[in-house]
Amino acid sequence: MIEPIGNQYVVARPVYSANAFGEEHKKKHRHHKTLLDHLKKWFRCSAQKAKRIALSLFPIASWLPAYRIKEWLLSDIVSGISTGLVAVLQGPFPVLSMMVGAVVVRLTPTADTAGPTVTNSSVAEHKVMVAATVTILSGIIQLLMGVLQLGFVVIYLSESLISGFTTAAAVHVLVSQLKFILQLTVPAHTDPFSIFKVLISIFSQIEKTNIADLVTSLIILLVVFVVKEINQRYKAKLPVPIPIELIMTVIATGVSYGFDFKNRFNVAVVGEMKSGFQAPITPNVQTFQDAIGDCFGIAIVGFAVAFSVASVYSLKYDYPIDGNQIAGLLSAVIVLIVILAIGFLLEPLQKSVLAALALGNLKGMLMQFTEIRRLWRKDKYDCLIWVMTFIFAVVLGLGLGLAASVAFQLLTIVFRTQFPKCSTLANVGRSNIYKNRKDYSEMYEPDGVKIFRCPSPIYFANISFFKQKLIDAVGFSPLRILHKRNKALKKIRKLQKKGLLQVTQKGYICTVDGFKDSDEELDNDNIEELDQPINTTDLPFQIDWNADLPVNIVVPKINLHSLILDFSAVSFLDISSMRGLKTILQEFIRIQVDVYIVGTDDDFIEKLARCEFFDDEVKDSIFFLTIHDAVLHILMKKDYSTSKFNPSQEKEAKLDFTINTNGGLRNRECQVRFLSRFTCI
Repeated sequence: MIEPIGNQYVVARPVYSANAFGEEHKKKHRHHKTLLDHLKKWFRCSAQKAKRIALSLFPIASWLPAYRIKEWLLSDIVSGISTGLVAVLQGPFPVLSMMVGAVVVRLTPTADTAGPTVTNSSVAEHKVMVAATVTILSGIIQLLMGVLQLGFVVIYLSESLISGFTTAAAVHVLVSQLKFILQLTVPAHTDPFSIFKVLISIFSQIEKTNIADLVTSLIILLVVFVVKEINQRYKAKLPVPIPIELIMTVIATGVSYGFDFKNRFNVAVVGEMKSGFQAPITPNVQTFQDAIGDCFGIAIVGFAVAFSVASVYSLKYDYPIDGNQIAGLLSAVIVLIVILAIGFLLEPLQKSVLAALALGNLKGMLMQFTEIRRLWRKDKYDCLIWVMTFIFAVVLGLGLGLAASVAFQLLTIVFRTQFPKCSTLANVGRSNIYKNRKDYSEMYEPDGVKIFRCPSPIYFANISFFKQKLIDAVGFSPLRILHKRNKALKKIRKLQKKGLLQVTQKGYICTVDGFKDSDEELDNDNIEELDQPINTTDLPFQIDWNADLPVNIVVPKINLHSLILDFSAVSFLDISSMRGLKTILQEFIRIQVDVYIVGTDDDFIEKLARCEFFDDEVKDSIFFLTIHDAVLHILMKKDYSTSKFNPSQEKEAKLDFTINTNGGLRNRECQVRFLSRFTCI
């Protein structure tokens, strides 16, 4: 601690007492919650908790009181009708429709395969039953996911993954609508590489394209793009966006009906839409069992697509979303109204019009390709996640593609932590700020002190990388130095024992010209002996390993006496890496390099204590709160300031370093009075 006395500063004791952190840590009592404590908290009921649960299950209760009816109602009605209309005409999402269709085809016998007793009418009824079974079972799974609060899985969907996934989904929709625009017969595919099978099927029969459907689709696309651009440019002046999907649906239906496109141009139309519901029947248990696996996939993909699209808009308009709230109520209401009342009005509508409307709404998602350039400039890992997610989802399909994308994203996290960007820090402008040496020109690094920063957790996969980076930073291997010194010590002991070595004030005096171990003696040097701490207590002198040694005994010299490890970004340490870290610390300590660890929290130290990390060599007094605390402690421990002065010289000297006073950072030249006595505890 540096305490002010008048206008001067007095060094009373080291900035951080050597045992203060450990003793304080030992005295501190912390209550660790057990599993029973967590269960009690989970099942404890209160009014606030009940309200929070109710609002999470019924989010309308939270936003409805603040709903701006005059500003939002008309726009929401138009958007809801447009969304519901698309849901009526094509299904909520074409990819999900294809997944449901694939299950229906797989579980429905045909008249050819099932024999003459099965008619086309019974096959159609069975298809409806299978589709209804798959739909309701997928809905039940999604509801259970919401009740069980499994929406937390969305935390594994990063912004880059979502962008790549929705872009791939848009490509799937684009390809799936080509057969309607061109009016071609293309079998459904949902297995991996299905998108290529669909494209092959389309281009193999491209000459059969219905020109009327193609021209109609292009006109619809052009109009939709133009009107959407108008909506975007003049959204501040328009009271509500122009509902172009609804308008084009009405116009196209009237034109197709009035000019009899179905018979004149042989276009494909929606056809008969039965009103009302069929009579309920008992569900087939066997169908439930056969479709359960597919239903899980449909439920997860449907959830992922809905959440991904919602995330795009939440990022654009800056509002939160909850993965546990299942949406789609308004669309379901619109579908119900159409089924019960007005479905027959849409019978003459061309399917190519529906495909064009679907493609017209994909512009925003397809424009996300521009994200690649932005992500490449900002973070190449995120750019790689975007590209690989897009490739996985396009090639493998949305189900397997999503799983592969999440796995790849987690793999990049492992890769980043396995090969962290470790750095060597130094003092900036003689302040208490320490930054990467490569980033600043004016850096100050105390002689014999190395500050090493690890910016990631340390665990079994990166402990070897951490050790190698540390060795590269300090410029030598502590284990090699230890082995060399122990071998040299063994030779010095032999010389001293034989009386061939004398030590004077000027250095070593050896009475022989050379000395060499026999090959047998060198071979007998085992690793266990060389790994032991250097012990010179049996010698009548101390060895300066950086000075010249006798009889051509060569040991690498090092100018490092203190190593500071910045662990402020190390969030955890596993058992395997803990053993490796202790070995590294022991190697440095055994060659007389003091090691200090800074920036850790109490949990980190407690875990080390529980795992019996500390011993006579690696002590709990090596921890400091900040790098600057450790540096000041090292400077005073090595007595840098007073080593230049004799007792007869002045007791005051000018030193240039920062004193943290009045809560601020100041780089000043200050008077420091060094007391003749101070205690390092």
